[in-house]
Amino acid sequence: MGSPRRFFSKWLNKAYRWATEQLYGPFAWAYEGVAWLVSFGYWSSWRLDALAYTRPGSVLEIGFGPGELLITLAGEGRDVVGLEPSPQMHQVTRRKLDKQLLYVNRVCAAAEAMPFPSETFDNLISTFPSNYILDEDTLKEMLRVIRRQGRCVVLGLGVEFTSKFKRWLTHLWLGAGHDVVVAHFKEIAEGAGFKVMRVDHQTDAYTLPVLILEKQDDD
Repeated sequence: MGSPRRFFSKWLNKAYRWATEQLYGPFAWAYEGVAWLVSFGYWSSWRLDALAYTRPGSVLEIGFGPGELLITLAGEGRDVVGLEPSPQMHQVTRRKLDKQLLYVNRVCAAAEAMPFPSETFDNLISTFPSNYILDEDTLKEMLRVIRRQGRCVVLGLGVEFTSKFKRWLTHLWLGAGHDVVVAHFKEIAEGAGFKVMRVDHQTDAYTLPVLILEKQDDD
């Protein structure tokens, strides 16, 4: 029989997966409100933090959700493409783009099998990804579609608030065990052929682990 902590952790993981499926599916319309509440209003800032680590050139965002980062990139004139498997999230994003008279090329597909030629993008961004980011097929596809001098930026495999009260409130779903998750992700990414650098992005209010992935040198 497993320990109570292991049982609780397993139950919490299942609950998180279920909630994620609902928010990316039938309750996609509520995603941003829920994200705002659980992040104390920092959700949009966290997504934008990823842009500080990109290089010039084209951008592929995988798992773009409600499309806020796509809209920001398009508004800046960046060459951007979005990939998202949820039809509901595509609908939410399309309405936003139409309202702002913007167009972004979007593809409804999974990160484990991206329908793009090899070495297509200079940058790949993934912010607060669900479990697909720990799939070996996802990492292999990321390596395939990124150009030789390109980079992948993965942000949000955990977050830690500076405020002790906020840290206590959010520990279970945003902070618990994120160092273990980051280490596991790093191991899978390196096995797929990436070299990985971790940067702890710090502000007065929070610290976010940012994973920067680049292709390993041939030599």
